[in-house]
Amino acid sequence: MKTRLIFLVCLLSAIVLSACGAQATPVYVPEGADRDAIVAKTDVIVKDLISGIEAKDYDTFSSHFSEVMLNSIKTADMEKIYASFDPLGKSESVKLINVQDVGNFYAVRYEVTYPKKIVIFRIVVDKTDPGVQSGLWFE
Repeated sequence: MKTRLIFLVCLLSAIVLSACGAQATPVYVPEGADRDAIVAKTDVIVKDLISGIEAKDYDTFSSHFSEVMLNSIKTADMEKIYASFDPLGKSESVKLINVQDVGNFYAVRYEVTYPKKIVIFRIVVDKTDPGVQSGLWFE
């Protein structure tokens, strides 16, 4: 009985670990006019996200949110975000990392340098309107 249980646990662990390792290879948008047009819009978005966080201004932070994002991140949720970023100080620099093509969306990653830490902002925008933010992750 104990041997079966150990075998079952090992089998399940192997399945879970293999699923984690089987991620799709990212598709990057090559440099050029299309990428430049996307980045021109997301540069404004990341600037407003950072300004909104630093000024504790929800209206600036959410100024490019899609309707879904507006319904997902409310002003009450912002206290957690402010508390996470307050100890980092003011941002010192922002650098584009890459633009990924993810189906109907673009995921644009920026490296934001703070005095105490580097944070990656991953902004997701719809391909039909890259000026509207559909997702946000801090890595």
